[in-house]
Amino acid sequence: MTDFNADTTELSRGRPPLGTIGVIVALVLLIPTVLFYSIAPDELLKAGVTIFSDGRQRAYLADPGRYEGAGYQDYCVLEPRDRLTIVQPPQRPDGSLLACVERTDPADVPFCPPQAAVFIRPQQVVQKQNPWGEFKDRLGRLLSR
Repeated sequence: MTDFNADTTELSRGRPPLGTIGVIVALVLLIPTVLFYSIAPDELLKAGVTIFSDGRQRAYLADPGRYEGAGYQDYCVLEPRDRLTIVQPPQRPDGSLLACVERTDPADVPFCPPQAAVFIRPQQVVQKQNPWGEFKDRLGRLLSR
């Protein structure tokens, strides 16, 4: 009679632990990213720097007349993590800066139209996207399918 337990233990000892190796590889790839985002200093708010909306924010259109026909008043709404490029650093008395919305897909009112120039305050933006928030959003979209 054959001892099945002895055969399976010998087989399992001969195989590499792929699950453990996969976790180690994921950690090796993930840890530098997290460290970079948490330690790297923010860049100065100057023309040409890319920034991101920190949550859903109201931004005031630099040229509201240009978008009146589309139904906009004097402001539009930025979605969380909307990408913006600074056109003019904070020089206004209220501390706001002029930025261009870097969106290519059309947006419905009240969301900011593509390539619109908007005034936004530095407190409403971040220079680095939160890697945990991005991971959580992607995981949520993947699981909702």
